[in-house]
Amino acid sequence: MSKVETVSLRIFGRDLTISCPPKEKKNLIKAAALLNEELDNISDKNNALIIAGLTLSNKLLTNDQGSNNKQSTDYSKLIKKIEKVLQK
Repeated sequence: MSKVETVSLRIFGRDLTISCPPKEKKNLIKAAALLNEELDNISDKNNALIIAGLTLSNKLLTNDQGSNNKQSTDYSKLIKKIEKVLQK
């Protein structure tokens, strides 16, 4: 069985507890901070999560296209975890 840690986050005014592998904990905390920063800059609070998701995805795609680095990072598992928690 894989080792997991529990991470408590506050995103968009909601307290979330997520389990993740220890090696992902720092990046998960950074991702939550980045998402909160993006959400703070959005005036349309009704659609803020969608707009923030689109904005961050666009930044990621733009950086990937502008980069000479051929290495790609798969964020789909992290995104699915966050979406699952936010649906509760």
